[in-house]
Amino acid sequence: MPDDDAVIVINRGPEGTGELAWMPDDRSYCLAVIREARAETSCKPLPNSWARIGIRLVTTGRTVSARTVFFAVVDGGHGPYAYAGTAAAGPGPDMGPVHDATAAFASGRTLSLLTYERPVGGRTPGDQYICSADNAICFPALDAYAG
Repeated sequence: MPDDDAVIVINRGPEGTGELAWMPDDRSYCLAVIREARAETSCKPLPNSWARIGIRLVTTGRTVSARTVFFAVVDGGHGPYAYAGTAAAGPGPDMGPVHDATAAFASGRTLSLLTYERPVGGRTPGDQYICSADNAICFPALDAYAG
């Protein structure tokens, strides 16, 4: 774990849950998913190519109690992010909220770091995409890709 000032808290849930990340540079990331007071940490390089315009990475993290934590890295600071879709009712009741935080680098580059939980194998009308507040960036919520 790096110093506290280098850690980006994406979500602080009830005691023993949350997601935090740190980026040693703008080319690699580390993600810690904490559930039931246990942390699973992974550090990896970001892909060299963009998976979609503005989307650097969407990957699945830890699966606990039939729920999977997704992690996304998005170019620029366009938050907040939320579900968007065709159903007026919005995302299904079992969908966790989208949490986001922004990492800023000395070069001026910013990356948005997002986490959200989904039931394993769950698909619900109305939650096909996650979009930024200005709708400049949207991506499929259930796709995982690394470029």
